[in-house]
Amino acid sequence: MISGIQKMPVQWELAPWYIREKYLDLHYNYRNFSWFPTPYEDPNDTTIREQRNLNVDSTLKFIKVVNETTCKLFRPQELILNGDIGFGAEEQYENEALMAIRLANFISSYLQIVDPEEVFPGKRVPDKPLSEDQMMGETLAIVLGDSKIWSAGMYWERNKFTNRTLFAPFAYKTEENTRSFKMQDLARLNSTEKVYLNKHWFKSLKNRWMTNFEELEKHYLKLHLRHNETGVFLQKFEQYPTFYRAASLRHGHWTTPYFDCGGLVPMWSISYSSPFFGWDSLRVNLEFKGVVTVTMRLDKLDMNQCPDDYFTPNAFKGSDKCDRETSYCVPIQGRWFETGGYKCECLQGYEYPFEDQITYYDGQLVEAEFLSLVNNNKTRYDMLKCRLAKGTSMTSSFVIVILTVIILYLNF
Repeated sequence: MISGIQKMPVQWELAPWYIREKYLDLHYNYRNFSWFPTPYEDPNDTTIREQRNLNVDSTLKFIKVVNETTCKLFRPQELILNGDIGFGAEEQYENEALMAIRLANFISSYLQIVDPEEVFPGKRVPDKPLSEDQMMGETLAIVLGDSKIWSAGMYWERNKFTNRTLFAPFAYKTEENTRSFKMQDLARLNSTEKVYLNKHWFKSLKNRWMTNFEELEKHYLKLHLRHNETGVFLQKFEQYPTFYRAASLRHGHWTTPYFDCGGLVPMWSISYSSPFFGWDSLRVNLEFKGVVTVTMRLDKLDMNQCPDDYFTPNAFKGSDKCDRETSYCVPIQGRWFETGGYKCECLQGYEYPFEDQITYYDGQLVEAEFLSLVNNNKTRYDMLKCRLAKGTSMTSSFVIVILTVIILYLNF
């Protein structure tokens, strides 16, 4: 019945074998996939390793089973996901990345403008070098200022911080929406595999900014100081105007999703690192001084399963289960790193057939019904499609035909 309103079926049934084979051919990467749990505590079980990149559900299955305890059963390279799995982090975590850039640029400006050994006339004394307490406070302020940031670190290059060979203040939290924060100096970890100087993100930024600094942004400053202790009027700074070079958002480094097994924040994370710079010992050339890093949770990232251009680096694009002949996929924000973060809207010429307050199929419902189909359980997945919208068009066409006949009869 084209023009009628359908009711959602109350009693579900097993899909016929040919219907199941039809959809398994469309989503061929689910043919050998099983959603039922397996004993992952057994390190000899290779099922999770073999199927972790099979489809979106197998990837999420692998992510959810890895925790602080089970991560020790996997090799370190298995705890680093493909980069396209973290698609969208650059946009969704941009504000968190700007927090790292703000601190890195502050350090760059201070190191390039302030000279603790400079001599001034009169009673004026030069500014002091950056202290450990200041850097720890600035690092902690990042975690306090943004609830999405779970850890922040400031990692100095060897012998670049005053009176310290290595210095790496690290602030973090262990639970969400908490007022309890912790602080450590990661410079105490001096083993080869744990020292931060050997981390991929640190070496990558260090090698990139070893010699060439022309791409950095140039910031000009017009500094004024008090003329005397009373501050009657201002006078220009001796170096007026002055400038410093600092990194922007595109100059930083995004990591691929990883699990920090054995670390202070053992969870699936994505990190952003921003470099900071200062003068060398002769104050002639710029040099790399260190990195500011912020870390966010992977499971707070919104997944996009809708189709996109072929060159878009999204591992889950086109993994939606909408009926492509009658509907199209629209992403829904706020459902985080789970399947079903979309809705299936009807194409032009089609309509939503069921009596409901909405006019689309929710992605979570579609994904759940599809998994029931894959596991050969009772499902209604084959009914989640739009129908031809010909009810109103047939009525209007009938009226037009009647009016045409009456007009022709009156004319003749």
